[in-house]
Amino acid sequence: MTSKRRPVTYTTDGVVVRTSNLGEADRIITLVTPIHGIVRGVAKAARKPGSKTGGHLDLLKHVSVSVRETRTLHGLSQASTVNGYRGLRDDLDRFSRGSYISEMAERFSVENGANQPLFRLLLDVLSALELSDNPEMAIHFYEMRLLQLSGFAPELSRCVESGVELEPANHLYSAGRGGLVNNESRPVGETALLPASLNTIKLLRFLSRADVVQATAMKSGEDENRQLSRILRAQIHHVLDRGLRSEAFMDEVRTRPGHANGIGRTMSDSSSE
Repeated sequence: MTSKRRPVTYTTDGVVVRTSNLGEADRIITLVTPIHGIVRGVAKAARKPGSKTGGHLDLLKHVSVSVRETRTLHGLSQASTVNGYRGLRDDLDRFSRGSYISEMAERFSVENGANQPLFRLLLDVLSALELSDNPEMAIHFYEMRLLQLSGFAPELSRCVESGVELEPANHLYSAGRGGLVNNESRPVGETALLPASLNTIKLLRFLSRADVVQATAMKSGEDENRQLSRILRAQIHHVLDRGLRSEAFMDEVRTRPGHANGIGRTMSDSSSE
């Protein structure tokens, strides 16, 4: 006679990256965790007034939670908040950006796949988004570092078409080839190439080696920021083979009247590489 395997129960840190309602009172929670990757579970009665778990298991909260493994959705209980990121939750612009980076963390994670560097990156950038006056560059830092951690770092020194080292100049970017293309080596018939000015290339190289504090101290001009956004998003879309739902929400908030992106010292004002 075979005995049933006892359910495994463990406690883990995690960031809540998605929630949905289940039934009249329960909630399905998706967490990005450092050791167990993506964890999806049900928090029973989380939507009832006075729930001991419901107030903790909200979007963008860093929590500690007990997980009881099952064959389908796990059971979540005994949740506590490690960092609620109140500054994100009280500001629509910062919240929209937090939603964007949390969705990326989910897309680049797998169930039962440990990824402590990705989890640490997510926490660092959530903190930067909450506190920094330059959330735009925090986003670009996150996009670049996530690509690096996932093995898809853009090639920024040599032309991905010819292999020739790039001269300091304006060039093009190919998401399909994963890097910069010399203007003289432009592939025939290639229509998806994006412009990359010299200052944008400097910023990309800076982001590839900076930490989050250094990145958020660097402001970009409007043209460079627009190119950064297009290039890094295109590369992420190519890797994931899809866009992200949160992009539309973030872009809508950014284009509302009265919203101002941080414009300050640009790469042309900094020391040249």
